[in-house]
Amino acid sequence: MTKKTDISVPEGHFQSLQTRLSTIPTREQAPRGIRKAAPYLAYAASLAALVLMGNAVLRQTAVQAQESSDWDYVSYLAQSLDPDGLVELKEADPLSDDEIVSYLLASNLSVEQVNELYYEENH
Repeated sequence: MTKKTDISVPEGHFQSLQTRLSTIPTREQAPRGIRKAAPYLAYAASLAALVLMGNAVLRQTAVQAQESSDWDYVSYLAQSLDPDGLVELKEADPLSDDEIVSYLLASNLSVEQVNELYYEENH
């Protein structure tokens, strides 16, 4: 069985097809070098975004670390160096000038060097 359709092509349609197609404006494509470099540029942009986000996180944690006291830092170091907890930390009383001078002299510093340190600290 054959079916007959009522669709027909206008006369001369295929003869003028080439001229009609040539009048359609063509889309300009990016130069070949840019198309090849596009994946690398996308990779570089995503890497830069990751670096910027990491920098923001590190800056935020640095601000929080500065806000914590020095004693917390010393305690953290002692605990990390002594994971078994053999060393106990306690608040130390501030050292007097005489104790500091005695320690410096005991550590083989000359009296002149101790005097220089004391002079720099107080002036």
